[in-house]
Amino acid sequence: MIALKILLVLMTSITATMGNSLLKVGASGGNEDELLELKHLPRTLLKPAIIGGGALYAFSQLLWISILRIADLSLAYPLMIGLNFLLIMFVAWSYFKEPVSPGKLAGMVLIFIGIMAIAMG
Repeated sequence: MIALKILLVLMTSITATMGNSLLKVGASGGNEDELLELKHLPRTLLKPAIIGGGALYAFSQLLWISILRIADLSLAYPLMIGLNFLLIMFVAWSYFKEPVSPGKLAGMVLIFIGIMAIAMG
């Protein structure tokens, strides 16, 4: 049963990361002012990356609901959020070419130390 819980948390984090990454791709195209104007909202929302990102993120929430049925929230939530931080940082660095500073890496280490403390507690 523990393997199923871990697998569901991992799948939730992966699909949430993929969804958010696609949302970033969809939001990155075009003029920044256009994204803020209501008249451009339909065009923005109909971008394939936005639709795909929203669908993947929605699917991740369905997986999350499954986790909530079988796992302790106090353990599952920190684990999922920690994985999300790690996966998003990796995608931001590898795909979007965002810098990963020593401070970000140190923060990631502290997050995982905290998660381990929660898991063992």
